[in-house]
Amino acid sequence: MIKNFSKIFALFSKREKRHICWLFGGILIMGLTEITGIVSIAPFMGIVSNPAIIHTNKYLSQVYNALGFSSSNQFLFFTGVTVLAVLAFGNGFSSFITWLLLRFTFLQGHSLSVRLLNKYLSQPYVFFLNRNTADLSKNILMEVHRVIGGVLMPGMQVLTKIVVALSILGLLIVVDPLLAVTVAIVLGGAYAAVFGLIRMKLARIGKTSAEARTQCFKVASEALGGVKDLKLFGRESVFLQRYFTTSRQFAGYEATSQILSQLPRYALETIAFGGILLIVLYLIGVKQNAETALPLISLYAFAGYRLMPALQRIFIGMTTIRYNLPALDILHNDLSPQAPDSDTAFDHPETTPPLEFKDRIELRDIVYYYPNTSTPTVNNLNLEIKSKTTVGFVGVTGSGKTTTVDIMLGLLSPAKGQLIVDGIEITLANVRSWQKNLGYVPQSIYLTDDTVMRNIAFGVRDKEIDNKAVERAARIANLHDFIMHDLPDGYHTLVGERGVRLSGGQRQRIGIARALYHDPKVLIFDEATSALDGITENAIMEAIRNISRKKTVIMVAHRLTTVQECDVIYMLEKGKVTAKGTYSELIESSSQFRRMANVTHPGPAL
Repeated sequence: MIKNFSKIFALFSKREKRHICWLFGGILIMGLTEITGIVSIAPFMGIVSNPAIIHTNKYLSQVYNALGFSSSNQFLFFTGVTVLAVLAFGNGFSSFITWLLLRFTFLQGHSLSVRLLNKYLSQPYVFFLNRNTADLSKNILMEVHRVIGGVLMPGMQVLTKIVVALSILGLLIVVDPLLAVTVAIVLGGAYAAVFGLIRMKLARIGKTSAEARTQCFKVASEALGGVKDLKLFGRESVFLQRYFTTSRQFAGYEATSQILSQLPRYALETIAFGGILLIVLYLIGVKQNAETALPLISLYAFAGYRLMPALQRIFIGMTTIRYNLPALDILHNDLSPQAPDSDTAFDHPETTPPLEFKDRIELRDIVYYYPNTSTPTVNNLNLEIKSKTTVGFVGVTGSGKTTTVDIMLGLLSPAKGQLIVDGIEITLANVRSWQKNLGYVPQSIYLTDDTVMRNIAFGVRDKEIDNKAVERAARIANLHDFIMHDLPDGYHTLVGERGVRLSGGQRQRIGIARALYHDPKVLIFDEATSALDGITENAIMEAIRNISRKKTVIMVAHRLTTVQECDVIYMLEKGKVTAKGTYSELIESSSQFRRMANVTHPGPAL
């Protein structure tokens, strides 16, 4: 358990750790107020049972005389009000500390979720090739909640109640050591025995529950993400059954956890009540009469009233923590110093100056392996792209085209070789500056469920969006007239989730406008028209041709019609450049290129 508490303590910042120390100080004071409240009961009950004790007890007598009381009833009233005030102060202070603890734990939930998202977003691109995004979302939203509600909050409550329980036991030891030790052994032993019996089962179902929760997120994400295909093929019931199965398992694990933490309570309460009866009989037997024993009986009864909920809370807290420990392991693994760290710093985009690009981009002896593979996807690749030229990459599927582009984008770091821009090698230290020159249009455009304007100025804060730049980019992408004439709210029209209210060509043009918003020097189109019909593709290509007169354009193509007008075309095969030239030159020299172009013999340029 100490190891697990050290894990969660490691998630805190230095400031948060100092905050915990202050809270712990408050918890100790709360324990003292509990003792004071319990102790104050004994003299009050002593006066109730035997008013003569006011004069026979030297402490009560001193207070009685010092405050000038004239009757025992007045003093009894004063004592009762004092006890009530002490209890009210103790309860008020306990409520204040509880409020501080709850506020701290929920703010920690905010802090941990932000830090976890920051950790994920700062990972290199290759990190996301190996992780499921539904699993990452689940960690941020659900596992953080489990750590806060199932580990941190119960842990703070357990700590609080341990201090209270130890304070009460300490008081009872002062009053009657033998009886206090007996109470501690019986009650503590009973709780420890029950917890020892169920702790391994809780750990086991906690782990399987985490796996079931992950599967629930995965199935739900896949079902909603592929809803069009599901409806087309009538497969809704298949995914519903998958979700039903995993969700049912998860619900069963949750129920078992709650049952294991709650059911022992009733047996233990019976033991505790029986113990109180035995204590009463013991005290009456020792004191010989109930009147003499009443103050001690009241003391033990009130101590038991405070002690039993504390022990219950400790037990429930420990079982809750045990069940939710797998969530703590997930966060600790992803947030610990040993976890993969950021490859780039998070600067505001406007604070990073662009790398000067005037001459050429070079890839020298590039070798790249995807994780857990032994065969290079790109193997000793060499090529050169001159400024303000249009360059095409062609090749069969798996030839390394997209990987080469990702290396040029600075998203993948080669195992060997260099990406050089105007004689400067691109490294982690300057990759942000290089990326300021780039605009990228993928085959599948990601659109948020937001306005056209925010999708074009993707990731820019509202107050920093340049409306003129948005319109300029839309005009170049042949999108402005459609936005102004066909959309009900113009640039403020919502596009729907993933742009569902737009056609494929319209989504693609928003992607082009997004790439143009920052007026980049280099535009990269990664099979950006391969999923479009011929008419829409021609319109998009016309927009690209208008762009290419002023910028460096790199086009990855599966259909060769899109690269006919390129200044240079690189033919890739198995991660290597196998041919290079214009369209007509490659038709003449490359049989593979002719096969891709469906040309059976060399002929004139098309």
